[in-house]
Amino acid sequence: MNPNRMRNVGLLAAPLAALALLSGCGSDETGTAENSPAPVSTTTASAPTTQTGTAAPSTTHTDHTQTTTSTAPNPEGCAIGELNVTLGESSGAAGSVELPVVFTNTGGRTCTLDGFPGVSYVTGASGSEVGAAAGRSGSGSLVSLAPGSAATSLVRATNVENYPADQCGVTDVAGLRVYPPNSYDSVFLAYPTKGCSMTGANINQLTVAPVAR
Repeated sequence: MNPNRMRNVGLLAAPLAALALLSGCGSDETGTAENSPAPVSTTTASAPTTQTGTAAPSTTHTDHTQTTTSTAPNPEGCAIGELNVTLGESSGAAGSVELPVVFTNTGGRTCTLDGFPGVSYVTGASGSEVGAAAGRSGSGSLVSLAPGSAATSLVRATNVENYPADQCGVTDVAGLRVYPPNSYDSVFLAYPTKGCSMTGANINQLTVAPVAR
């Protein structure tokens, strides 16, 4: 064979061999990529937190039950029809007069009086109230009245003309309206005097003490 031709064949074979080698390497890398498992995407989720406890949830309970207390009349209390209410002899004091209001049991049974009578100035037996009712003073206890016996409550009447005229409003009164303790019924006791038609913190025209023996 011609030496030149053989040299040309050798020169051509060398690139072909190199190309074959590169193609083989490329096939191996591609195969490796296809055969390799795809990366696994992992998502981590936190489990919901569970609170463990033996105590039940706290619950506030509101009681809407309404309790009504009614006070029945004391069956042992003296009724107005069992009493004769009068004014005893008055006595003077500094700037005031003490008036004993006397409760006499005219009934046929023993009855009781407990606490303060209600007392106010009025314009007449069926007239209107004048000024403020009597304020309470002192403390007492239950009084038992046998038939024919009596108990007394002291009423202090202030000389209202000693009050400033523009704070009192001095006016004539015919007497006292008196309610026995724990009674809705009243009696009129004649006692003409002067009272305050106005009311105020500085005006204290009448004061009453509890019933006592």
